[in-house]
Amino acid sequence: MSNKQPITIAGLAAARGFASGPVFIYRGDGELPVPEYVIEEGREGDEKLRFKRAVFDVKRDLEGLISVLQERTGREDVRVFECHLMILEDAALQDEVACYIQSDRLNAEAAVRKTMNGARAQFERMNDPYFRERVRDIDDIERRVLKALTGFDRSPHLELKTPSIIVADDLTPSETVQLPRDLVLGFATNGGSTTSHVALLARALALPAVCGLGNITSRVSPGETVLLDGTNGAVTLNPDEDTRRQFETLVRRQRELAVEAASGAPAGTLKDGGDVPLYANIHPGVPVAGVCEYGSRGIGLYRSEYLWLNREAEPTEEDQFIAYKAAVQFSARLPPGASVAIRALDIGGDKLVRGISAKESNPFLGNRSIRYLLSHRDVMRKQVRAILRASAFGKVKLMYPMVSCIEELREAATLLETVKRDLDRAGLPYDREIQVGVMIEVPAAAINADEFARYADFFSIGTNDLIQYTMAADRGNDAVAHLYQPFNPAVLKLMKMTIAAAKAHGIQVSVCGESAADPIVGIYWAALGVDVLSMSATYIPVISKILSCLTRADLDEYAKVPERMPVGSTAQEIFDACHAWMAERLPDLQDAFL
Repeated sequence: MSNKQPITIAGLAAARGFASGPVFIYRGDGELPVPEYVIEEGREGDEKLRFKRAVFDVKRDLEGLISVLQERTGREDVRVFECHLMILEDAALQDEVACYIQSDRLNAEAAVRKTMNGARAQFERMNDPYFRERVRDIDDIERRVLKALTGFDRSPHLELKTPSIIVADDLTPSETVQLPRDLVLGFATNGGSTTSHVALLARALALPAVCGLGNITSRVSPGETVLLDGTNGAVTLNPDEDTRRQFETLVRRQRELAVEAASGAPAGTLKDGGDVPLYANIHPGVPVAGVCEYGSRGIGLYRSEYLWLNREAEPTEEDQFIAYKAAVQFSARLPPGASVAIRALDIGGDKLVRGISAKESNPFLGNRSIRYLLSHRDVMRKQVRAILRASAFGKVKLMYPMVSCIEELREAATLLETVKRDLDRAGLPYDREIQVGVMIEVPAAAINADEFARYADFFSIGTNDLIQYTMAADRGNDAVAHLYQPFNPAVLKLMKMTIAAAKAHGIQVSVCGESAADPIVGIYWAALGVDVLSMSATYIPVISKILSCLTRADLDEYAKVPERMPVGSTAQEIFDACHAWMAERLPDLQDAFL
């Protein structure tokens, strides 16, 4: 038995859950050796042909991978590789490679590396964590093309023989999807973020994942047992027997919870029969099969902006219509009354899409979301048309992001009516009573919620941005991450104002930010009177279990906990008081879920 003491390393909680098992260190392909030299004059054509053949080979491999994935599982995450195909076939990128070969007489490998470095730099300059993660897509395509050019090929995952926790610096989409699913217990990575492909895939497959661990690959050895806590974002090394037993209890409870979620009452049912429906957040390119499995009763947030990624320009109206229609038709598999709330394009500012947006000096306060749409009416008109057309196939809700003033709502309403008249003239069917909602993400919107409610059929509170803008702290900046405080008194006041306005006008109010999935914070929003909580599907069972143990009277009491705190209490003190209340009320659940 090892004499080493248990060591816990903290990281980012990328996907909830627990797992224990041996370490498998995935080193990937590493840095491919890329030769760089000047080709002989007159051989430019031959070098371009070599590049074209490599592109052809990679295209064939990607198409084969997509075909296998569709045939094997039918998952929607094949879209990741469809996007890779679009990058590969991007005429501008191919022309740039050809230009380096022709003008600088660079060999094909060096021309590819130089072109991809430029594409990488474009994404790395963006402040948004998700878009920075798209660098991994560029890495993946570059590696494939260089392999085809150099003949370098090895597959580390083939050495994975037993169920293991994958420990890596980071993983590209190709590396992630090609790992044998039945042998993966979870992921622990040095880098990455909560929006990385590893995190998205882990959530979809109900596998725990912890990212941002710094140097985990150098602190573990192949085969040693570690404990992976994706709920709290931690990895424990050298676990002793007591630590293992405690952790195994968490693993066992997690399994029991998943079974209960599949066979129990509708997600969000209170102990006394009350109801706080739990919905799922989804986006194109991520598997949705688990949405039904985990008990979701609807789609509370469909992130349409993912359709714009990895494209030379915006998707066509038909591209959007097909995607929205698929989501609406999928919702037919959910409980009766399920709807799909499609968020209008949340892009602009730091979220750059080549050909349709530009970089700004202060992107978070710039021309993004509804502002971008209203200043690009052609983009907005196409999207609204596509959403309305999809509404003919099921219950769809349209919601506008980052609204800050009444003028924006009036302008959006005028455009919507214009599009409806266009569809009427074209004889295209749509839901004439489609509900239109406002995302409350800016303090100004929360303060003016009473007026906004006169123009909206529902509110959806985006707590991620609402907290960020209230605290003037970028949630993706480690230096100010401590200021991301859901229980800050200022945030609580804005939440209460929004909920009260919705109730006064008889409209539904939901929360679709990440805080909805937090067992302490999300339940508190329900206690304040939020009608629906929407979250990543894999988080639904935990929240549903907690709600099933509480009555409406319990929630009313829980809502008063912050009110009883002394004047001047900090966000952490309020959180601790709420945690203590929940732990006392639900002692059997506190170790596993709180």
